[in-house]
Amino acid sequence: MLVSSALLAIALANRISVIHDVRGGDFTNILQRAQDADDYVSAASSLFVLVQVVIVVLFIVWMFRAAKNNEALGRRNPRFGPGWAIGSWFIPIANLVIPVLIVQDLWRGGDASRPRGDAHWRTAPGSWLVGWWWAAWLVSLLRFSYAGAGLHDSGSLDDLETSNTVALVGVVVLAVAAVLALLVVRNLSRRQLDALRVQRAAYEAAPGV
Repeated sequence: MLVSSALLAIALANRISVIHDVRGGDFTNILQRAQDADDYVSAASSLFVLVQVVIVVLFIVWMFRAAKNNEALGRRNPRFGPGWAIGSWFIPIANLVIPVLIVQDLWRGGDASRPRGDAHWRTAPGSWLVGWWWAAWLVSLLRFSYAGAGLHDSGSLDDLETSNTVALVGVVVLAVAAVLALLVVRNLSRRQLDALRVQRAAYEAAPGV
């Protein structure tokens, strides 16, 4: 993800550089440079989208498994069952809120200090890491509002520069969100494993076992 994001960021930065040259009156081989810049962005965008789709699918699969683990830990009556870990991503508007609520509840469910069957497990604190990941993800969505118009598209230089700059910022923020998502996966998975070990130790230490 970071490699594809870097390639797309470089491609967008290159196209912005061409726009700046036009502003400055440098028209040397401008048509070829504009075409090359657009082709570079198009190729980098294709790779970026492909990698992003693969990662999103893998993340949703992990999220579903984490939700099933939450059930295995005895976390009863969740706000959203495991099916929502998949379905919530495909509901317009709701997919801006429900997935992060699910992940925060999974984080709470991984609290090893909460015994199995604790009816108040959702009162455990959430995670700032999850919050920052989701905030970065939402900010990165701005790139869809500005698709990064090409140099051969109609529009003023101001509009072209704005659209490409916003797309560039969105890609950079998405790379940050990807790093935070990796940390969320690693830390939440570790929390669930630790909680399982604590519960198993408590079960083995119980009288009559």
